[in-house]
Amino acid sequence: MKKINIFVFSGTGNTLMCAEELRSRLTDFGAEVSIKRIENGKETVESVGDTVVICYPVHGYNAPKNVIDFCNNLPLSNANAYVLKTSGEPLSINDDSSKMAIKALLSKGFVYKGEFHFIMPYNMVFRHTDEMASKMYMTAKERIPAMAKTIIEDGEHIKKVSAKARFVRGVVSIEHWGARFNGRFFRVKTHKCIKCMKCVKNCPTKNITYENGKFKFGGNCLLCTRCSFNCPTDAFRIGLMDFLRVNGAYNFNADPDKATIGRYCNKAYTNYFCNE
Repeated sequence: MKKINIFVFSGTGNTLMCAEELRSRLTDFGAEVSIKRIENGKETVESVGDTVVICYPVHGYNAPKNVIDFCNNLPLSNANAYVLKTSGEPLSINDDSSKMAIKALLSKGFVYKGEFHFIMPYNMVFRHTDEMASKMYMTAKERIPAMAKTIIEDGEHIKKVSAKARFVRGVVSIEHWGARFNGRFFRVKTHKCIKCMKCVKNCPTKNITYENGKFKFGGNCLLCTRCSFNCPTDAFRIGLMDFLRVNGAYNFNADPDKATIGRYCNKAYTNYFCNE
């Protein structure tokens, strides 16, 4: 029986939903599958099994810093390695986002076999409609079985990366530093805050603390927006990036047939949904 470990970082749940669907489909093929969460990137892994799948949301055309750190901390292994990534838009400039994670995996002896990219709704930039969110998730669920089949068969799914994607990833990799810098400017609207402490408890890097009646913010932010997206009263403000804030969960049970593609990245979304 093939033993597969899925390691997933998910800021607000979208990537985790795809990872859980992948686990279900791999289990249908008879594999023994486990899901383990990546949070601060320092998690200890003693055994990786026959295959690992690294799952993450694209942050500024790159893998989040904690995911890269996690890959660098994995034990030496000659197991197969795949990547599942999600992003809010189906643009080819996302194609090189896994570079540093792949480099880390290769340095540990893993055999990199390819990646799969699924589109899920933004938790920053702007809010998709619930119908579009549902359509994105439905489309991902329809395509994840093909990824599962590739993994079971030890197949490859390596995409050629354009020079443009490599350039954009390199330039925007400053986001790793920028997230830590910006995180120091986070604020909480005290008149709206109900002190539920979700932001403190759920921060993957423990960058948010509450001491002596005040919220404090350190220098380890990933800009995953788990804090602001899940704030029940929309009291959280994300510093210099607050104009891109999205708050509140999507309804993935909305009717996907009522989804409409707007002007933003119209061609890219149209091609993504039409591509089998």
